[in-house]
Amino acid sequence: MSTATQVTIDRVIETMAKQGIEVSDDPSGRAGHAHYKGFNLLFVLLDSVLILRADSVTDTPSDTPDATLYLAANQVNSSYLDARALVVNRTETIVVRTESEIAIGAGLSDEQLASSLKAAVAGVLETQDAMQVLVGEIKRTAEEASAAQSKSAPAPDED
Repeated sequence: MSTATQVTIDRVIETMAKQGIEVSDDPSGRAGHAHYKGFNLLFVLLDSVLILRADSVTDTPSDTPDATLYLAANQVNSSYLDARALVVNRTETIVVRTESEIAIGAGLSDEQLASSLKAAVAGVLETQDAMQVLVGEIKRTAEEASAAQSKSAPAPDED
């Protein structure tokens, strides 16, 4: 039986390496960065929680009036339990961020850390995939509604 020990960024880096993901140490000693399957991953250690983020930069301007990404995030957050989706509009273009948290306050054994990290990575990536699917569905539904509305609108009079 393994004993629970403090979770450090070095343990996270070592554990992720065993799972085939190379994580680079941040100078702070409290964070690590990786690029995996087209996503920028960030591992951040706080006192009682390890946060894993996956960011996907879009080409959608941050000041767009289109609410599609926000609607998709709302839908994902109401149905997914493994991670949550956020729409970050603090840069020139919108970033879709998915996050998962791992409770580490009491420490974790090597097996617990490996299992938790594997689930967290899968969760943030699956939530990113769900966001892409939902955005496509929302856009398709909007286009179909617009087309149906155009067909049912009366033709303008040609007097």
